[in-house]
Amino acid sequence: MSKQEAQQVPQDEDTIPLTDSADSIPRSMSKKSDKFVKTCLVISRPFRKPPSFHKFGQFPVEIRLAIWEAAMLPRVHELHPCSKLYNERMTFRSNSSRAPSIFHVNAESRSVALNNYELFDYRPPGMPNGKGILRFYFNPNMDTLLLNSLMGLFIMFMLLEDDNDDYHVMGGLGVMKGWKYVAFDSQRAELVSLLSGVAGHAPQPRFKILFPALKQLIIAFDYNSKGKTRFRTSVWPGENGTRLLDLDIPPTFNTDRMGSARELVNMSETVFGPMREYLESDYKEEAGGVPDIAIAKVKRKKFIRGDLRYAFRKTCSFVGLKPRGVFRRL
Repeated sequence: MSKQEAQQVPQDEDTIPLTDSADSIPRSMSKKSDKFVKTCLVISRPFRKPPSFHKFGQFPVEIRLAIWEAAMLPRVHELHPCSKLYNERMTFRSNSSRAPSIFHVNAESRSVALNNYELFDYRPPGMPNGKGILRFYFNPNMDTLLLNSLMGLFIMFMLLEDDNDDYHVMGGLGVMKGWKYVAFDSQRAELVSLLSGVAGHAPQPRFKILFPALKQLIIAFDYNSKGKTRFRTSVWPGENGTRLLDLDIPPTFNTDRMGSARELVNMSETVFGPMREYLESDYKEEAGGVPDIAIAKVKRKKFIRGDLRYAFRKTCSFVGLKPRGVFRRL
């Protein structure tokens, strides 16, 4: 055996135990440890800085603008009262009142946001301290205004109010400019048939006064049988807890929702027909045409704070206590 072969043999012997050393690698952490790590990450997430991409500014302008536009997502603004209902200071706020994140990234993103969003700062004329809606940003081409059971009833009464053509001066609803997509709660949409006027008389156009830019009127069905959820869910601003899911006409229902199917059939005769006639008579002279009518299902996410708020209110009402101080805001 030559000297070179003698040197090669121990090298081959040294390479053989590599497989054994691979088997000696300790096993990965157990599932229990993985859950512990995930829990630590969730707890420490608010204290960590969000990831950043420092080379974003090197992209072409067209790509950056496309990214900013893709960051704008459709939202549903459901209005809830945020003050007492029995006095003259009825004020409403949106459950999506927080400005979208595109407003806070940099100057370029804010410029794109201001070109696509409008500030809804609503206060009826002639009533500086009266009914109003707290201001918020909305995208006219993407966002939907949902008038739930309470807000829909309030607006319907304002539309039915007879003020001798002094609608704006008398402190009515005024004009909600910019809204192209408006959803009414199905329970209050039946009042639209009253807006067509008394039999034998011409209808009184007012929907166009309230929503001059309307493109689609949506009838929103809330299938949850618990009426309390209409008030307790998504009442805090910025939660974005409400969605609208499109339904086909006629929709498909299971056996548990046959009552909703019958309700829809009845509404197609008592509401949809008069509503179409009313919109045609009200928007027939508009260049944009008559608004479409669609139906949707209200989808709400679980809301713990809303449940606690409702439980607190219910307990105070049952015991007969009147909240004072900061608890009056709950």
